[in-house]
Amino acid sequence: MDILKETGELGDYIIALRREFHKHPELALEEYETSKKIKEELDKIGVTYVECGKTGVIATVGKGTGRTIALRADMDALKIEENTGVDYTSENLGVMHACGHDSHMASLIGATIILKKYEDELPGKIIIIFQPAEENSSGAKLIVESGHLDKVDEIFGLHVFGDIECGKISIQKGNRMAASQKFKIFIKGKSGHAGKPHQCVDATLVCAATVMGIQAIVSREIDPIDPAVVTIGHMVSGASHNIISGEALIEGTVRMFSDENAKKIETSIKRIAYSTAIAHGAVAIIEYNISSHPVVFNDEAAVKTALEGARKIFDKENIVCIPKMMLGEDFSIYQKKIPGVFVFVGGGNSKIGRDFPNHNERFNIDERAVLISTKLYLAYALEA
Repeated sequence: MDILKETGELGDYIIALRREFHKHPELALEEYETSKKIKEELDKIGVTYVECGKTGVIATVGKGTGRTIALRADMDALKIEENTGVDYTSENLGVMHACGHDSHMASLIGATIILKKYEDELPGKIIIIFQPAEENSSGAKLIVESGHLDKVDEIFGLHVFGDIECGKISIQKGNRMAASQKFKIFIKGKSGHAGKPHQCVDATLVCAATVMGIQAIVSREIDPIDPAVVTIGHMVSGASHNIISGEALIEGTVRMFSDENAKKIETSIKRIAYSTAIAHGAVAIIEYNISSHPVVFNDEAAVKTALEGARKIFDKENIVCIPKMMLGEDFSIYQKKIPGVFVFVGGGNSKIGRDFPNHNERFNIDERAVLISTKLYLAYALEA
């Protein structure tokens, strides 16, 4: 198989698929139309598949008795109102493919079409995973629990990034992305009239003090050479300008690479939330999810396989070393069960205004990255 030739001939179709997915983004475990489109594409080429994880799809290509390799793409979008101005902008109000999952799906469909074409030449089997719900870290767990990957020898995944130059790829062993945890803090105060604060317990004030306290954890309680991030991504308090709020909600995420930091941060968040509430006469209730997903850790042998494949189709100067990221990925749940490798793919291009970071309302990629991803899927499948 000539990967460059096959991908080039299919390139326009793959990019058109990416744009179609981009126009119709769906949130985690709501990817019904996305799933339908994937199955339609698989039906066109006669690839068998099963439904899994509510909206997920697992397909199989290959008739050989050799090793079984899995290739994975994620499906879900984000609660973001798109502001890119492209003619294939999201048609679903308030939902956007702002993390590149549209690209991942299109790339993997492209790779599947090509693999199916050469199916009789494959020594083993290729399991194709279209995974729902990466953004809330529940999809990979559903796929693993289904049992469909029990006989898989290795797994490969990738992610496009808008702040990495298009054309660059990073395939490295060891820690690559952080473990992720989520928390919610419910604050119960006492509502009342804005003109009579002495009769109330202001949940907004408690919320603000709690957030400020939490933001000091990393800078003052964590060893600065052991990276960690605590981010408050969502706060809600109050309903009107003249009512003192009686309830507030704080939602955040914690990212780190060490178990020690995970325990320290959890303890500190709980200490700050409880003590701040007590100090203001309020009550704090905490939900702390410590099992969102572990660290993305690339297996050395799987990295070797990926590098050997990539070096055959990419110039040496484009295979670069990129530092590990504090972003999280539930691909790590597969890696707990199966040796695997997760590759960073550059999608940024400042010359055409496509260098905004993932999860930004103007996120978009240089679409060459879509075809680069297809080549990487193929290179790994054939090399493994």
